Amino acid sequence: MPLNNFKIDSKAEKIIKTLNSHGYEAYIVGGCVRDMILGRTPGDWDITTSAKPEETKACFKNTYDTGIKHGTITVRIENDKYEVTTYRIEGEYTDCRHPSEVEFTRDIHEDLLRRDFTMNAIAYHPSEGFIDPFGGMADIEKKCIRGVGCADERFKEDALRMLRAVRFAAQLGFEIEEDTWKALKDNAELISKISAERIREELQKLIMSDRPEKISFLAESGLTENIFPMLAESLKNNCVEIYKELAAAEKNPSLRWAVFVKRMGKKNAESFFKKLKFDTKTMKTAVVLTKYDSEEPCTDKYSTKRLASVIGCEDYELLLKLYEAENRPNADNAQNIYNEVIENKEAVFIKDLAINGTKIRELGVTDGKKIGTVLAAVLDEVHKNPEFNTEDQLEKFVTDNFADM
Repeated sequence: MPLNNFKIDSKAEKIIKTLNSHGYEAYIVGGCVRDMILGRTPGDWDITTSAKPEETKACFKNTYDTGIKHGTITVRIENDKYEVTTYRIEGEYTDCRHPSEVEFTRDIHEDLLRRDFTMNAIAYHPSEGFIDPFGGMADIEKKCIRGVGCADERFKEDALRMLRAVRFAAQLGFEIEEDTWKALKDNAELISKISAERIREELQKLIMSDRPEKISFLAESGLTENIFPMLAESLKNNCVEIYKELAAAEKNPSLRWAVFVKRMGKKNAESFFKKLKFDTKTMKTAVVLTKYDSEEPCTDKYSTKRLASVIGCEDYELLLKLYEAENRPNADNAQNIYNEVIENKEAVFIKDLAINGTKIRELGVTDGKKIGTVLAAVLDEVHKNPEFNTEDQLEKFVTDNFADM
């Protein structure tokens, strides 16, 4: 592809030119270069330079020590921030994630050698063009994910790279090169050394991608056996069904997580979410969806309102979307019934009732717990008979049925 087809971010280019004017090399590098080659809009712009961190800081007015021990500082231009990292050589990875030491170098090739995949080991300069010592551009053309140098070594250095390979396959529609795939399977057990948070992030990017069929790589690689064995079992037995439902499901994290784990059952799903340290909201919603997915869709107004009042309208709407993704019988009917409830503004929650706890107290029910019991009974009655939701009728209902409380 002709170099003049590439247009990098103007502020990133300004940083490169500033470093060049002070006698240092500088390039954009990694994912932003890969995305430009693919015609995608980069999410961020990483810059690598021969300047050491203190030298970089001397070139700019506004900088922050983001990760200065590892050579990274942040340059701020107006309201935008750009990470600038010194060329580096990394020492031994004692924890399968972080190098024990970092040595700075003035050689861009040594810096590119430490990166994960050839497609991410390309540097670009607006005037000089590409530096691509490992054939990353050719691999991008072939839609191939290949480890830089020896893939086995790259995965032993940083075990998270194995999940990243699967995630990139899903996001980009690439295949994993044969030797890289073998190295991934050979080292799958090392994923257990990676933090729960990082595993969760990569899995979420995978299931939220446009190509969830790539979850088959998880099932075949051995990674999930070392993340959560019950998930591995679920994927092996239901992989096709899961990725089809993921593809059909709206890109809502809780909804897609529910699709991903629901075949493990509510108890195992809860254990999975806790192990991977999910935020409370996502976990609670996904567990609710997993629990109620085992039931048939509601096909009458009473059961619709009753369930919506228990789990909330937001989660109930996601449950309807889950039924739709599964192509469940009566999914459309359940959606239509719920739509009618909302359009008619029928009472779903206690707050929708024409009377409240204060009015019930005035009617002679003074104990707090008993007031709650009465409100629940009133709501149930209104779920059955929405036309009863008037102050006069509900006062009569309370007086007739709870006068002795």
